[in-house]
Amino acid sequence: MEDRWPAVTVVRSLYNRFEHLVHELSKFGIVGAVALVVNISVLNAMLLAVKDKQIYATVASTVVATCVAYVGNRYWTYKDRDKIDRRREMFLFFLINGVAAVIEVMFVFIAKYGLGQDGPLAVNIAKFAFGMPVGMLFRLYCYRTFVFPEGSTLDDDVVVPATAHTPLYPAGHPLHVPHGHRQQPVAETASH
Repeated sequence: MEDRWPAVTVVRSLYNRFEHLVHELSKFGIVGAVALVVNISVLNAMLLAVKDKQIYATVASTVVATCVAYVGNRYWTYKDRDKIDRRREMFLFFLINGVAAVIEVMFVFIAKYGLGQDGPLAVNIAKFAFGMPVGMLFRLYCYRTFVFPEGSTLDDDVVVPATAHTPLYPAGHPLHVPHGHRQQPVAETASH
């Protein structure tokens, strides 16, 4: 069946190669979605309760959502990662989220004071359409690199992620190239 459907084999091989990253991004996205709902809810509740305090509402909603994100990422997304000193981990997590919060607040600040748009719709657009995507990319990179770095797992089993040396095709497949062997160039392209 695999020989008849080479595209299926390639897709399956790519999925197997990047399976750990797909699962990690899925969990990160779900935690982020929950934190986003919390963030939107707290922001809009505060905008209704406290008029003309858009910056405070933005900061408060981000702090609450950050706490939700920490619990979700620590105990679900990155639960199998080595735990560095918990105080250091929390410090880095909240420092990174502080920088991301500044990014979000910057967009709200520009909307309110630079563009004169301080209504609830303008604040939501500034924060969630502009500030949050930039902050999310910053968070994802920093979480993976500094807060929850890859290492050995907490279990006795060693998890080895796929590397550039993992073959794209499984052994026995006509296009499988064993590790350490190089493919020979095609005669027509070797002379050019």
